[in-house]
Amino acid sequence: MIAIIANPNALRFSSEKLKRIANQLGNVDIFFTQKAKNGTDIANKIAGSYEIIATYGGDGIINEVINADLNSSKLAIIPAGTTNVLAIELFGKASASKAIQAIKRGKAKTAYTGKINNTYFILMAGFGFDAESVHNVNPKLKRISGKFAYFSAGVVSYLKNLKRDCFEIEIENKRIEAVWAIVSKAKKYAGNYTISAKIDIFKPLFDVVICRCANRGLSLPYYNLAIFSGLHRFNTPFVEHIITEGPIKVKGNFKTQIDGDEFLTKSAEISIGKQIKLIT
Repeated sequence: MIAIIANPNALRFSSEKLKRIANQLGNVDIFFTQKAKNGTDIANKIAGSYEIIATYGGDGIINEVINADLNSSKLAIIPAGTTNVLAIELFGKASASKAIQAIKRGKAKTAYTGKINNTYFILMAGFGFDAESVHNVNPKLKRISGKFAYFSAGVVSYLKNLKRDCFEIEIENKRIEAVWAIVSKAKKYAGNYTISAKIDIFKPLFDVVICRCANRGLSLPYYNLAIFSGLHRFNTPFVEHIITEGPIKVKGNFKTQIDGDEFLTKSAEISIGKQIKLIT
């Protein structure tokens, strides 16, 4: 049997489309989240009772489900969110039809999560600038405009935080002062941008991009250009690029996001987390 945990607040949620998906898959039970983090509670209750637990929504509902004890259940994803990074990672694009085909095949691979303190993530943990942008996202604008809400929040974060202090990353016996850092488990970032050419979610490794502490007004436009153009992968000045198994420690005054949602913490220790069986 298959269970679908659906987020009715996801940007591209459609009850009619969900019904068609259920009919295509057959023998499906659907559970709707009612509030934030509800996906974890639902998955904990039903794990082991279904061969496959699928999410219908964005990367946020996936993160909620991987933080449950999935027992023997395999995880599948059906994209209906804003950026759908994991769907792009798995299928090349945010395609519900490809996701349904994968569920019908039923083949799974072992994916490695990351762990920040006591919480798991499957895509990335971001510190500094991108987490500030996530913090400033307007939920109503996100619902209406999708990715534009993140661009708008990035502009706001840049203008509001020009004097914000840097923070410290401890990694591979180095201590680096940073204005922005991305600890990635996946190849893709912020949609279809390639953050790493060397790792993916099926390897127990992190690809860490660290933007060194510098004048924010001058450095952040440069760092955004480097990351979103892919230049950060080619020995870009002031950008550290480290492949590691961890652990990674973050200290100081910083904001954090995991898998695209804000994560509240005053300090962070990151390591490879649990394994999950992911439908591919």
